[in-house]
Amino acid sequence: MYKLLLVSDKEEVLSAFEQIQNWEYNGFRKPHIRRDLEGARQSLQIHHADAIVMKLSPEKERELMIWLREANPLLPVCEAGETVEEALAYLGELNRLLNRIRADFSSNTGSQQDAMIRCRRHFFRKLVGEHAMTCQELRRGMRMRRSRMNPDLPCVLMTLEHGEMEDSVLQDEDHQLEKSLFRSFGGDVEGFHVLPLVTKDGRVFVLAGALYGRNNDHTAEEVTAVLKRCVSDGIRHAEEYQGLHLRVTGIDVLPSLYALCPDYQGTLR
Repeated sequence: MYKLLLVSDKEEVLSAFEQIQNWEYNGFRKPHIRRDLEGARQSLQIHHADAIVMKLSPEKERELMIWLREANPLLPVCEAGETVEEALAYLGELNRLLNRIRADFSSNTGSQQDAMIRCRRHFFRKLVGEHAMTCQELRRGMRMRRSRMNPDLPCVLMTLEHGEMEDSVLQDEDHQLEKSLFRSFGGDVEGFHVLPLVTKDGRVFVLAGALYGRNNDHTAEEVTAVLKRCVSDGIRHAEEYQGLHLRVTGIDVLPSLYALCPDYQGTLR
Protein backbone atom coordinates (compact mmCIF):
# COMPACT_ATOMS: atom_id res chain seq x y z
CA MET A 1 0.00 0.00 0.00
CA TYR A 2 1.32 3.41 -0.92
CA LYS A 3 1.49 6.14 1.72
CA LEU A 4 0.18 9.60 0.88
CA LEU A 5 0.36 13.10 2.28
CA LEU A 6 -2.69 15.23 1.46
CA VAL A 7 -2.01 18.97 1.60
CA SER A 8 -5.09 21.16 1.20
CA ASP A 9 -7.01 23.89 2.95
CA LYS A 10 -10.03 23.55 0.66
CA GLU A 11 -13.11 22.12 2.38
CA GLU A 12 -14.45 20.47 -0.79
CA VAL A 13 -11.19 18.54 -1.17
CA LEU A 14 -11.07 17.50 2.48
CA SER A 15 -14.72 16.43 2.29
CA ALA A 16 -14.14 14.37 -0.87
CA PHE A 17 -11.17 12.53 0.66
CA GLU A 18 -13.08 11.92 3.88
CA GLN A 19 -15.82 10.17 1.87
CA ILE A 20 -13.39 7.70 0.29
CA GLN A 21 -13.83 4.44 2.18
CA ASN A 22 -11.95 1.82 0.15
CA TRP A 23 -8.41 3.15 0.37
CA GLU A 24 -6.78 -0.29 0.33
CA TYR A 25 -8.79 -1.33 -2.72
CA ASN A 26 -7.35 1.69 -4.56
CA GLY A 27 -3.80 0.83 -3.50
CA PHE A 28 -3.27 3.41 -0.74
CA ARG A 29 -3.38 3.83 2.98
CA LYS A 30 -5.55 6.61 4.33
CA PRO A 31 -3.41 9.74 3.95
CA HIS A 32 -1.91 12.01 6.53
CA ILE A 33 -3.58 15.42 6.14
CA ARG A 34 -1.97 18.83 6.49
CA ARG A 35 -3.56 22.18 5.71
CA ASP A 36 -0.52 24.39 5.11
CA LEU A 37 3.06 24.44 3.87
CA GLU A 38 4.69 24.26 7.28
CA GLY A 39 2.55 21.27 8.23
CA ALA A 40 3.52 19.56 4.97
CA ARG A 41 7.22 20.14 5.58
CA GLN A 42 7.01 18.82 9.12
CA SER A 43 5.03 15.76 8.06
CA LEU A 44 7.55 14.83 5.35
CA GLN A 45 10.37 15.11 7.86
CA ILE A 46 8.61 12.67 10.24
CA HIS A 47 6.53 10.35 8.04
CA HIS A 48 7.41 8.47 4.88
CA ALA A 49 5.25 9.39 1.88
CA ASP A 50 5.28 7.76 -1.54
CA ALA A 51 3.53 10.80 -3.02
CA ILE A 52 1.94 14.13 -2.18
CA VAL A 53 -1.64 14.94 -3.15
CA MET A 54 -2.35 18.64 -3.00
CA LYS A 55 -4.81 21.41 -3.77
CA LEU A 56 -3.91 24.88 -2.52
CA SER A 57 -3.98 28.39 -3.89
CA PRO A 58 -1.64 28.83 -6.91
CA GLU A 59 0.75 30.94 -4.80
CA LYS A 60 0.98 28.32 -2.03
CA GLU A 61 1.38 25.48 -4.52
CA ARG A 62 4.26 27.32 -6.22
CA GLU A 63 5.92 27.82 -2.84
CA LEU A 64 5.57 24.13 -1.95
CA MET A 65 6.89 23.03 -5.36
CA ILE A 66 9.94 25.31 -5.01
CA TRP A 67 10.71 23.70 -1.66
CA LEU A 68 10.17 20.19 -3.02
CA ARG A 69 12.55 20.77 -5.94
CA GLU A 70 15.31 21.17 -3.38
CA ALA A 71 14.11 18.83 -0.63
CA ASN A 72 12.67 15.90 -2.60
CA PRO A 73 12.87 16.19 -6.41
CA LEU A 74 11.62 12.64 -7.05
CA LEU A 75 8.47 12.63 -4.91
CA PRO A 76 5.42 12.45 -7.21
CA VAL A 77 2.92 15.28 -6.73
CA CYS A 78 -0.70 14.58 -7.62
CA GLU A 79 -3.56 17.04 -7.94
CA ALA A 80 -6.30 16.52 -5.36
CA GLY A 81 -9.77 16.15 -6.82
CA GLU A 82 -12.64 18.22 -5.45
CA THR A 83 -15.21 15.43 -5.74
CA VAL A 84 -14.97 11.75 -4.83
CA GLU A 85 -15.09 10.77 -8.51
CA GLU A 86 -12.39 13.25 -9.49
CA ALA A 87 -10.21 12.32 -6.52
CA LEU A 88 -10.39 8.61 -7.37
CA ALA A 89 -9.61 9.29 -11.04
CA TYR A 90 -6.46 11.25 -10.18
CA LEU A 91 -5.44 8.69 -7.55
CA GLY A 92 -5.81 6.00 -10.22
CA GLU A 93 -3.31 7.87 -12.42
CA LEU A 94 -0.97 8.17 -9.47
CA ASN A 95 -1.29 4.48 -8.60
CA ARG A 96 -0.37 3.44 -12.14
CA LEU A 97 2.69 5.68 -12.09
CA LEU A 98 3.86 4.41 -8.69
CA ASN A 99 3.35 0.80 -9.84
CA ARG A 100 5.48 1.43 -12.91
CA ILE A 101 8.24 3.13 -10.90
CA ARG A 102 8.24 0.28 -8.39
CA ALA A 103 8.26 -2.39 -11.14
CA ASP A 104 11.21 -0.77 -12.93
CA PHE A 105 13.10 -0.24 -9.69
CA SER A 106 12.44 -3.79 -8.48
CA SER A 107 13.61 -5.34 -11.76
CA ASN A 108 17.18 -4.13 -11.14
CA THR A 109 17.13 -1.72 -14.08
CA GLY A 110 18.64 1.18 -12.17
CA SER A 111 17.75 3.53 -9.37
CA GLN A 112 14.43 5.13 -8.50
CA GLN A 113 15.64 8.20 -10.36
CA ASP A 114 16.25 6.09 -13.47
CA ALA A 115 12.74 4.67 -13.19
CA MET A 116 11.24 8.16 -12.93
CA ILE A 117 13.26 9.31 -15.95
CA ARG A 118 11.89 6.40 -18.00
CA CYS A 119 8.33 7.29 -16.97
CA ARG A 120 8.95 10.92 -17.86
CA ARG A 121 10.30 10.11 -21.32
CA HIS A 122 7.38 7.78 -22.01
CA PHE A 123 5.03 10.65 -21.10
CA PHE A 124 6.73 13.14 -23.44
CA ARG A 125 6.86 10.60 -26.28
CA LYS A 126 3.10 10.34 -26.02
CA LEU A 127 2.78 14.13 -25.94
CA VAL A 128 4.77 14.81 -29.13
CA GLY A 129 3.82 11.63 -30.95
CA GLU A 130 0.07 11.48 -30.45
CA HIS A 131 -1.09 15.07 -29.71
CA ALA A 132 -4.00 13.56 -27.79
CA MET A 133 -3.30 14.93 -24.31
CA THR A 134 -5.46 17.71 -22.85
CA CYS A 135 -3.88 20.77 -21.24
CA GLN A 136 -4.98 19.62 -17.79
CA GLU A 137 -3.59 16.12 -18.39
CA LEU A 138 -0.28 17.69 -19.44
CA ARG A 139 -0.06 19.90 -16.36
CA ARG A 140 -1.06 17.04 -14.06
CA GLY A 141 1.26 14.54 -15.71
CA MET A 142 4.32 16.79 -15.69
CA ARG A 143 3.89 17.59 -12.02
CA MET A 144 3.26 13.96 -11.11
CA ARG A 145 6.46 12.91 -12.92
CA ARG A 146 8.35 15.88 -11.47
CA SER A 147 9.41 17.34 -14.80
CA ARG A 148 11.67 20.36 -14.38
CA MET A 149 10.46 22.01 -17.59
CA ASN A 150 8.08 24.94 -17.19
CA PRO A 151 5.01 24.23 -19.38
CA ASP A 152 3.91 27.88 -19.37
CA LEU A 153 6.96 29.23 -21.21
CA PRO A 154 7.86 29.15 -24.92
CA CYS A 155 9.44 25.95 -26.16
CA VAL A 156 10.76 24.52 -29.40
CA LEU A 157 9.98 21.18 -31.07
CA MET A 158 12.47 20.11 -33.70
CA THR A 159 11.89 17.26 -36.18
CA LEU A 160 14.84 15.17 -37.33
CA GLU A 161 15.11 12.88 -40.31
CA HIS A 162 17.34 9.84 -40.06
CA GLY A 163 19.07 7.72 -42.65
CA GLU A 164 18.21 4.12 -43.32
CA MET A 165 17.65 2.27 -40.06
CA GLU A 166 16.24 -1.10 -39.19
CA ASP A 167 12.72 -1.05 -37.73
CA SER A 168 14.12 -3.00 -34.79
CA VAL A 169 16.37 -0.02 -34.02
CA LEU A 170 13.65 2.60 -34.35
CA GLN A 171 11.07 0.63 -32.39
CA ASP A 172 13.39 -0.90 -29.79
CA GLU A 173 11.52 -1.26 -26.48
CA ASP A 174 14.70 -0.33 -24.59
CA HIS A 175 14.90 2.93 -26.58
CA GLN A 176 18.63 2.57 -27.27
CA LEU A 177 18.49 5.08 -30.15
CA GLU A 178 16.83 7.65 -27.93
CA LYS A 179 19.42 7.08 -25.20
CA SER A 180 22.21 7.43 -27.74
CA LEU A 181 20.80 10.75 -28.97
CA PHE A 182 20.43 11.95 -25.40
CA ARG A 183 24.12 11.25 -24.80
CA SER A 184 24.96 13.26 -27.92
CA PHE A 185 22.90 16.39 -27.28
CA GLY A 186 20.36 15.91 -24.48
CA GLY A 187 20.26 17.32 -20.96
CA ASP A 188 20.39 20.75 -19.36
CA VAL A 189 21.86 23.41 -21.61
CA GLU A 190 22.06 27.09 -20.64
CA GLY A 191 18.95 26.97 -18.48
CA PHE A 192 16.93 24.80 -20.88
CA HIS A 193 16.21 21.08 -20.91
CA VAL A 194 16.84 19.40 -24.26
CA LEU A 195 15.06 16.07 -24.69
CA PRO A 196 15.47 13.82 -27.78
CA LEU A 197 12.45 11.56 -28.29
CA VAL A 198 11.86 8.60 -30.61
CA THR A 199 8.17 7.74 -30.92
CA LYS A 200 6.89 4.19 -31.28
CA ASP A 201 6.40 4.71 -35.04
CA GLY A 202 10.06 5.69 -35.49
CA ARG A 203 9.82 9.49 -35.73
CA VAL A 204 12.59 11.52 -34.09
CA PHE A 205 11.93 14.80 -32.25
CA VAL A 206 13.90 17.10 -29.99
CA LEU A 207 11.92 19.06 -27.41
CA ALA A 208 13.48 22.03 -25.58
CA GLY A 209 11.91 24.07 -22.81
CA ALA A 210 13.02 26.39 -20.03
CA LEU A 211 13.80 24.94 -16.64
CA TYR A 212 11.83 26.17 -13.65
CA GLY A 213 13.48 29.11 -11.92
CA ARG A 214 15.71 30.01 -14.86
CA ASN A 215 15.31 32.14 -17.99
CA ASN A 216 11.76 33.06 -17.07
CA ASP A 217 11.95 36.08 -19.37
CA HIS A 218 13.55 34.29 -22.32
CA THR A 219 12.15 34.59 -25.84
CA ALA A 220 11.30 31.86 -28.30
CA GLU A 221 14.21 33.07 -30.44
CA GLU A 222 16.62 32.49 -27.56
CA VAL A 223 15.52 28.93 -26.92
CA THR A 224 15.58 28.26 -30.69
CA ALA A 225 19.17 29.50 -30.92
CA VAL A 226 20.22 27.31 -27.99
CA LEU A 227 18.55 24.26 -29.49
CA LYS A 228 19.99 24.78 -32.98
CA ARG A 229 23.51 25.10 -31.61
CA CYS A 230 23.12 22.13 -29.29
CA VAL A 231 21.57 19.82 -31.89
CA SER A 232 24.01 20.86 -34.62
CA ASP A 233 26.96 19.90 -32.40
CA GLY A 234 25.16 16.72 -31.34
CA ILE A 235 24.43 15.62 -34.91
CA ARG A 236 28.12 15.92 -35.80
CA HIS A 237 29.03 13.93 -32.68
CA ALA A 238 26.42 11.24 -33.45
CA GLU A 239 27.68 10.87 -37.01
CA GLU A 240 31.35 10.77 -36.10
CA TYR A 241 31.16 8.45 -33.10
CA GLN A 242 27.94 6.46 -33.59
CA GLY A 243 27.47 6.38 -37.36
CA LEU A 244 24.04 8.03 -37.16
CA HIS A 245 23.02 10.23 -40.09
CA LEU A 246 20.53 12.87 -39.00
CA ARG A 247 19.32 16.18 -40.37
CA VAL A 248 16.86 18.79 -39.19
CA THR A 249 13.67 18.93 -41.27
CA GLY A 250 11.44 21.15 -39.15
CA ILE A 251 11.44 23.61 -36.26
CA ASP A 252 8.21 24.60 -34.51
CA VAL A 253 8.39 27.50 -32.05
CA LEU A 254 5.51 27.16 -29.60
CA PRO A 255 4.13 29.68 -27.08
CA SER A 256 4.12 26.94 -24.42
CA LEU A 257 4.10 23.18 -24.09
CA TYR A 258 0.31 23.40 -23.91
CA ALA A 259 0.29 24.29 -27.60
CA LEU A 260 0.90 20.58 -28.26
CA CYS A 261 -2.53 19.81 -26.76
CA PRO A 262 -5.60 19.80 -29.03
CA ASP A 263 -7.68 21.83 -26.56
CA TYR A 264 -5.11 24.63 -26.19
CA GLN A 265 -6.67 28.07 -26.65
CA GLY A 266 -4.21 30.39 -24.95
CA THR A 267 -1.95 30.84 -21.93
CA LEU A 268 -2.83 28.79 -18.84
CA ARG A 269 -0.51 30.44 -16.29
